[in-house]
Amino acid sequence: MSVSAPTPTGQWTGTVTHDGETDDYTVTFHPDGSLDVTTEKSTGAGSWMPTGDETFEFYIREDFNPDHTQISPNGHRAAYIKIDIAARREGGSAFTGTGKAVVHSAEDVVIYATDAATEARRVS
Repeated sequence: MSVSAPTPTGQWTGTVTHDGETDDYTVTFHPDGSLDVTTEKSTGAGSWMPTGDETFEFYIREDFNPDHTQISPNGHRAAYIKIDIAARREGGSAFTGTGKAVVHSAEDVVIYATDAATEARRVS
């Protein structure tokens, strides 16, 4: 029997909570360290890396869908968001994490930053 270090490789569905809101997402962690994410409002890509036996970090840039106007809590129109999460696997089928979400305008100006918390369950 082969034993390998646990990784988040595969597809997960989860929620991210920020500013009193909760958003659903689906993320796929690829074996090469890349990832893809989709939400009702955005699509994105990024990377992930292990940081310990049961821990990993991931980084995402999500672009808001053109048909969805996203206004930040401070009243500015948002174009994309960068998210950095430190996560911990909870057995083989779940993970939780916390981090920062930084919202940017179409002109690449930071318009808002907030804390984020996430939890997800493995799909495949």
